[in-house]
Amino acid sequence: MENIEKYTKKIKLLYVEDDLETRKTTLFVLEEFFDNIVVAVDGEDGLNKFRENEIDVIITDINMPNMDGLSMAEEIKKIDREVPVLIFSAHNESDVLLKSIKIGVDGYLLKPINFEQFTETVKKCTEIFHLREENQSYKDSLEQRVQEQVHELRQKDKLLAKQSKMAAMGEMMDVIAHQWMQPLNVITTQSSVLKLFAKDGVIESERVEKCTLKVKEQVTHLVDTLNEFRKFYRPNQNIVTLNLKLLFDSIVVLVKDDLHKHSVKLSIVCDDNLSIEANENDIKHLFINLINNAKDEMLQSEIDYDNRNIFIRCTSIQDHITIEVEDSGKGVPDAVKDKIFRVNFTTKESSGGTGMGLYMCKQIVDKHNGDISVSNTKDGGALFSIKLKK
Repeated sequence: MENIEKYTKKIKLLYVEDDLETRKTTLFVLEEFFDNIVVAVDGEDGLNKFRENEIDVIITDINMPNMDGLSMAEEIKKIDREVPVLIFSAHNESDVLLKSIKIGVDGYLLKPINFEQFTETVKKCTEIFHLREENQSYKDSLEQRVQEQVHELRQKDKLLAKQSKMAAMGEMMDVIAHQWMQPLNVITTQSSVLKLFAKDGVIESERVEKCTLKVKEQVTHLVDTLNEFRKFYRPNQNIVTLNLKLLFDSIVVLVKDDLHKHSVKLSIVCDDNLSIEANENDIKHLFINLINNAKDEMLQSEIDYDNRNIFIRCTSIQDHITIEVEDSGKGVPDAVKDKIFRVNFTTKESSGGTGMGLYMCKQIVDKHNGDISVSNTKDGGALFSIKLKK
C-alpha cells in the first residue's frame, strides 16, 4: 500500500461512472489512494474532461449513456496512446475482453470490487506512470544535453568562422599590399617625371595632362580596392538580392592583382540577369576561398604559367542557379573527396594550410540552404559545383 500510495498521490485520476450509488462507494475506495480525482458521469463527459485536464490514469465503467466506456477509451487512446485505462464492468463476456485488448486497455476489473485485484491493477498502472515519468525525465535530460552540445558546436562554428575570417584577412593584407604597390609606384614615377621636367624648365601642358591622368587612374584604382575591402570586412548579416554578374565584378577587384602576380587567368561566364537571395559578405567569402584554393593548388602542383586557368560558369536551372568553379590543376584525389569539406582537413600542410577554407565554404552554402560538391574534370582539374536557390 505504501509503495502504491507513493505514486498514486502524484497522479490525477479520471473516474467515469454513470450510476450515482456505484460512484459514491467506488470513490470511497479511490480516495484512499488518489488525492486528485476528476469525476465524469458518462463517456462523453469523460472524453471532454480528459481534453480539459492533464489526466494520468483513467478508471471507467463500460455501459453508460451517450458514449460507453470502451468507445470513450478508444477515442482517448487516439489522443494519447500511453495513458493507462482501467475498465470496471459487471460483465465477463469474451467479446468485451477482446475489444478491450484491441483498444489497448491496461486493466480489467469485475464488479463488485475485489480489493486485492484492485490494488494489484492500480499497482500496475502506477508502475506504468512511474516508467513514463522516468522516460520523460530522461527525455528532458537528453534534450537538455543535446541543446547544450548544439550550443557548444555553434560556438565552435562561430570561432572557426572567425579564425577563417582572420586567416583570409591575413591573406588579403598581402593582396592589398601587392595591389597597392603597383599604383603607388606609378604615382611616384609620374611625380618624378613632372619634377624632372620642372627642373629643366620644360613642362608641356600635354605632358602634365598625361601624367595627371595616369595618377588619377591609379588613385581611382586604390579607392575602388579600398572600398571593396572595407565592404568585405564590415560585419553584415543582411540577406539581400545579389546580382551574380555584379558580385563577381566586385570579387575580381579583390583578387585580380594577386592572380596576375602568379600568372593565373580568371574567366567568368555569367548572364546579367541571374540573382540570388544571400548575405553578400558570406558569398564573397565563399568564392574568394574557392578561387584562392584553386590558385594555391595550381602553384603547389607546379602547373606551367601558360596553363594556370580558373573558369567560373553560372547556369540557371528551373528555380536554382548552379555555379561551377573549375581549375586546370591536378584535381582532387579520390581518397580525400569525402573529407575535403571537413574541419581542419588540409592537403597543404607544407604551405601552412589550416583546413578551414573549404570547411567554411560548406558552412556558408549550408547556411543558404544550398549544396556544394567536388569532382574532377575530364582534363584532370578540380570542379566545385555550388547549387543555390534563385
